[in-house]
Amino acid sequence: MQLIQAVSLLSFAALSLAFPNGAPRCKITESIISAGHKIPQGSLGLVMQLPASYTPGGPAIPITVTAANGTAVSFQGMLAYLTPNPVQDSSLTAVPVGTPNVPFAGGAPQHVGTFTNIAAQNLRPQTAAICSNQNVTNDNAASTITHAQPLTGQTPFTVMWTPPAANVGPVTVNMVISSGSSRTPWQIIPSGLIQSTAGPGNPNASAPSSATVTTAATAATASTTAATTTTTTTKGRKGRKAKKAKKAKTA
Repeated sequence: MQLIQAVSLLSFAALSLAFPNGAPRCKITESIISAGHKIPQGSLGLVMQLPASYTPGGPAIPITVTAANGTAVSFQGMLAYLTPNPVQDSSLTAVPVGTPNVPFAGGAPQHVGTFTNIAAQNLRPQTAAICSNQNVTNDNAASTITHAQPLTGQTPFTVMWTPPAANVGPVTVNMVISSGSSRTPWQIIPSGLIQSTAGPGNPNASAPSSATVTTAATAATASTTAATTTTTTTKGRKGRKAKKAKKAKTA
């Protein structure tokens, strides 16, 4: 009986520590986390405290997680990264890849900047293969971070993020916190936006934005309309000239 109880306890421990050395993903996807934790997302009451701006190539800035009511909230796991756009990544990962008219459907392909001094907080860079398998390009190994072992963290909790040297415009902080393992509460923290002191930037110069596509389409329509108007006007002038010539001949 004692042996059975011991085996049961060990099995439970193995289940509760299914991912003790880090999250198995590089993107925050609510449906996948729900399946892994076997419960839907629930609020831990966590919010972010962020600086208003960062300076490209400048000093590290603090990203702080705290409880909205000021209490200390304990947690054991996390996944965090910053993306160079104003949309929370979990909103994009909820949309299937290839969905028309949704830029970055399936999640932003680039994680920017570098988290610093993470080892002292029992955090580590996410495994490179995990990110590449999800088509994510990290600026640096520590652009995406997760727990290196079950954390004994409590809010307020601060990590330092060093901006990239290049200006990528506004960046969104994406973070999910887990209070434990399977069947324990977890929360995707409402994202915050940090502006660049260098202005909007151009993080996706190789890919046209939806605004660019719309502008191009509008320009094409205007061009077609102008061409049609010119053709119609030309035909009208030719018709009037022909009528005048006919009248002159009759006279």
